[in-house]
Amino acid sequence: MSALSHTALLVVGHGSTENPDSSKPYFDHAAAVRAQGIFAEVHLAFWKEEPSLREVLYQIDAQEIYVVPDFISEGYFTQEVIPRELELTGATTQVHGKTIHYCPPVGVHPTMTTILSQRVEQEAPEVPREETTLFVVGHGTALNDNTTRAVIDQANLLAKRFPEFAAVHATFMEQEMFIEDWDKHCETPYAVVVPFFIADGLHSYQDIPVLLGFEENEGLPASQKDIFRQNPYQIRGKTLYYTSAIGIEPAVGEVIIDQVHSFREQHAVTDPVPPTKGPSLAQRLADIVAGGVNHIGEIAILTDHEQAPYALCQYQDIAQQETLKVSRDPFEAHKIATLAADGHFRFTKGELSLKRGWLFLLENAEDLRQALDLFYPASFALWIAEQEGRLQIQNLRPKLQRQTGMYRYAHTISDEGAQKLIQKVCGPSNCCVKKILWALDENTPLVDSPANTWPGHLSGVDPQKTIPLYCREACNHFVSQARKAAKAEADAARVEKNPH
Repeated sequence: MSALSHTALLVVGHGSTENPDSSKPYFDHAAAVRAQGIFAEVHLAFWKEEPSLREVLYQIDAQEIYVVPDFISEGYFTQEVIPRELELTGATTQVHGKTIHYCPPVGVHPTMTTILSQRVEQEAPEVPREETTLFVVGHGTALNDNTTRAVIDQANLLAKRFPEFAAVHATFMEQEMFIEDWDKHCETPYAVVVPFFIADGLHSYQDIPVLLGFEENEGLPASQKDIFRQNPYQIRGKTLYYTSAIGIEPAVGEVIIDQVHSFREQHAVTDPVPPTKGPSLAQRLADIVAGGVNHIGEIAILTDHEQAPYALCQYQDIAQQETLKVSRDPFEAHKIATLAADGHFRFTKGELSLKRGWLFLLENAEDLRQALDLFYPASFALWIAEQEGRLQIQNLRPKLQRQTGMYRYAHTISDEGAQKLIQKVCGPSNCCVKKILWALDENTPLVDSPANTWPGHLSGVDPQKTIPLYCREACNHFVSQARKAAKAEADAARVEKNPH
């Protein structure tokens, strides 16, 4: 254990711009690992949420980092996206002065078969197995052949572990064998369907139930559905049991730790990198707050509360602290930062919609840093890096060129269209308080507008007492809107060319 006491663990998840439930298992897994005290730091990064893979390294103090993809399979994201975003070139890479070890994803660990079997036993304990067909469901993709391998392997392992089942099938949402045809492959009166996903997100809450035939396309948000507790379903002449995703199991935290130990054994990692020299980010934050800095985004940082060295509240609640709901756990900040007062998902944390009514009482600077990183991921670290001249800016064109899947088309947006889109979706007039640092490309600056010239903090706040929020690369919301705008441009061009 001492060999890891100066290292950091980085758990990487997919995340979502639509569903707040998607990232919950990752936070649970990180908390389970953190509670064991093995690593000096435990961090999260996402492909579709904050902090991004391009920003998270700024907020890690340790010089040695173990990266574990919290993904189901070796495939497109683990073999292409994550290495590209973290600039990894092999199992161990030196990146920006840090030593990064890249471990296998959790989904290929042998324990996942046990977790799958537990899902079956929990949801369908009394089903007559000799009269039951078991389906393991993955996503499936044409982008990488390895993506399907983990699902197929788990189905084969389950067939060996449960020979009493009439049949066990690997099925997919987007390739054969298609889960929507489950009844065609089910010759038994009973069926059990297990989603082989980390999170209960849109796939397990809506997409797969629709494909199975017991859920409509339209309906309640994923977090308000109760589909798993309605078992069994009588559908297509069968009795069907549908389980939640396997990633919600607490045992996944142990899998993450074991992937690190397995990596160290396989690659003979014996000599730890020396611990970080110089003040930590928490120490620097303490010094800055002691110097008078008292705001970040919509949060007031207080140092005069009688019950704790540090206190945080929504800036409009300063005068009514005695009425606020108190928490002393910095990790509770994630729950507050996730949803706005009206219940919508704040996947972009620079959004001016932070709900009120809470007060954090924090005992030390590390707790303060943890809370602020959950409210505004990596923002303090990005500010420090910018002050020191080491913040790397990602301009829009390279950002759009990196997009894949349905978002690949975003890069076709015209310069004029991109400039208009920035004014349409960015800046405080569009509820984002972050200061844009990027340009279209190295030769094309942004057109001056309220979105482009905003300083990164609230109006009326002393800039000398504020940690500004920086937008060092276009966010996923902007990328999504760029895709739509590019499609609209293409449609307009086709109409102009062929008006009839």
